[in-house]
Amino acid sequence: MRAPSRLLGAAIGAVLVLSGCSTSSDSAVSLKLWHNSADPAPLLEMYKKFEKQSGVKVELVSIPSDGFEDTTQTKWATGDRPDILEYHATTSGLLALNPSQNLRDLSGEAYIAKSGDLYKSAGSVDGKVYAAITGFPQVFGLYYNKKLLTEPPKSFADLAKACATLKSSGVTPIFEAGGSIWPVQILPILYMASANQGNAYGKAVAGHTASLADSGSPFVAGLSAYAGLKKDGCFNKDIVTATFEDSMKALVSGKAAMVAQHSDMLPALLAAAGGDQKVVDDTVGFVGLAGDTPLATYAPGPIGTFYLPKTGDPAREKAALDFVRFMTGPAYADYVSAAKTFPVLDGVPDPQGVSTVLQDVKKAYDTGAVIAFNSDIPGVGGLATLMAELIAGQKDPQQVATQLQGQVEQAAKAAGLKGW
Repeated sequence: MRAPSRLLGAAIGAVLVLSGCSTSSDSAVSLKLWHNSADPAPLLEMYKKFEKQSGVKVELVSIPSDGFEDTTQTKWATGDRPDILEYHATTSGLLALNPSQNLRDLSGEAYIAKSGDLYKSAGSVDGKVYAAITGFPQVFGLYYNKKLLTEPPKSFADLAKACATLKSSGVTPIFEAGGSIWPVQILPILYMASANQGNAYGKAVAGHTASLADSGSPFVAGLSAYAGLKKDGCFNKDIVTATFEDSMKALVSGKAAMVAQHSDMLPALLAAAGGDQKVVDDTVGFVGLAGDTPLATYAPGPIGTFYLPKTGDPAREKAALDFVRFMTGPAYADYVSAAKTFPVLDGVPDPQGVSTVLQDVKKAYDTGAVIAFNSDIPGVGGLATLMAELIAGQKDPQQVATQLQGQVEQAAKAAGLKGW
């Protein structure tokens, strides 16, 4: 995947038209949108703008960002369907929705040609595009307090050394948020970027030519590195109960030196600083981190990624498609400017006034980001829960890898993947 400003293929001069949004028939339509509670204010404002311009009512159903995947999947499993679903664009996330049966094929939409090679690695299965991706990829790495660390770690060996120094000064080296469950899987995934250039390891596991539980696998090595950090006392004492909001506050306040997170957490970081962007920029930096190199990890994120479930209602399905065309059409440049994020559609300029920390994120992405190894592997959603057992000492790295491999095999067979 190329850098965001070059993510894009040849320029397409055509302007997308919001078709039929102001017709009287559409004005009686109401759409249900399942969305992530972490949607930033500019994105929420776009929903309102669509309502105003189209006359279509958008009912927002907020899914808490804590447990977002599990909650969405549980609702989905009951047969409940929204008209628009905001969700992950990873192949593994998409397969969980059974797209050929449940989602509308958007392959013919104009925004795809304006997105370069984005849909080769995201939002598509078997050559069909189901997603409309408007958000910059989630970039995973290490947020660090610049007042506590003038030189951030460039490898896990550096991380361990920094841990020893910071502990002696009374600072929590790395703040972990086991109470929010999902953040604890980030560090092991970061570790593996060195072994996943070109998504080689992810493809090998997804294609059943390698196993997560192989002796000495990159996955086991990542878990072992994490277990070593915990043994050395590098994490906060309340690791089991602390939330990601707690981690952001600890980082900004200087109680903790580092937090492994992704770029979609910038609004939470800003909130932790009382809404003062200058405080964030003066205090917090961001770098890529992998096992032995300063590589960032990226994944197509759920924020601003939309799917259109099949509902069987022609009027609602038409209005839902209008929504996608609105979000990827003339309104997109306004969103990029307001959100101060980087565009993924060709012909849209980078915004002005981008925060220093987001510039750090983009630099980390541009200088060598590797796609998360688990992006194309079904059944890896149980990793966070297994990490909780690793933290509690109930399982060792090899046992975690063996159990997760079993979940992958079960999911891969259920999805009908070749080779399983």
